[in-house]
Amino acid sequence: MRNKLFIFMSPAILSLVILSSIALLGATAEATTYTYTVNETITGPLNGIAGNPSQTDSVVGYIKTDGTIGSGNFLHASNILDWNLNLIDVTNPQYSYNLLKSNSLIAIDTGSVLWGDGTNLFFNFNGKGALGFQASFPGQYSGYHYWGLSHNENWVLLDGISIAPGHVFAGSAGNDLVVAGIGTQGQVGNSPLDQQPGDPSPVPEPSTMMFLSLGLLGLAGVRRKFKK
Repeated sequence: MRNKLFIFMSPAILSLVILSSIALLGATAEATTYTYTVNETITGPLNGIAGNPSQTDSVVGYIKTDGTIGSGNFLHASNILDWNLNLIDVTNPQYSYNLLKSNSLIAIDTGSVLWGDGTNLFFNFNGKGALGFQASFPGQYSGYHYWGLSHNENWVLLDGISIAPGHVFAGSAGNDLVVAGIGTQGQVGNSPLDQQPGDPSPVPEPSTMMFLSLGLLGLAGVRRKFKK
């Protein structure tokens, strides 16, 4: 006795299987990206000068990368796909500014200091380099609307974390630059950019599409035809 296995699918079910497989491939590709939470708050004298009035600024949002992970695989501008970084002037909220990919740029990217592990994004304050996001207008190095991290790159940014929702020009309305120097407010070694972790970073998940595909295959009619 010989038996053969035949699988019969209606055209509608076959179409669903094909479409779900395409979606699965797309979801799998998307899963190689990571979206990291950024949440930092620093307090200090205006412009980092002792004796100036105290100011508190925050940066809250996310950075999306191409999925490169590992402490030895450093991230640069080419690895950063998207960002939404709300620069909050806590002391004077009217000067807050939201940096989006559409209205800002990665103005500074030197050395090898930024890396991610799939859960957190880190800046290595033991290394040498700087990373800075700034509004496209007035533009790079203008002194307006930026957030930066730096170590041993004083020619471009002060060491530590700098947040300027408004600008850096003393004596003018909107002057709100705050600088947290190395080691003063947690900037030690591999420092996470999310100072208040809690919610996991949203990472695209392909398993839902995989289970949908398997379910559709299970709906396909399977019949054995026996021949003697």
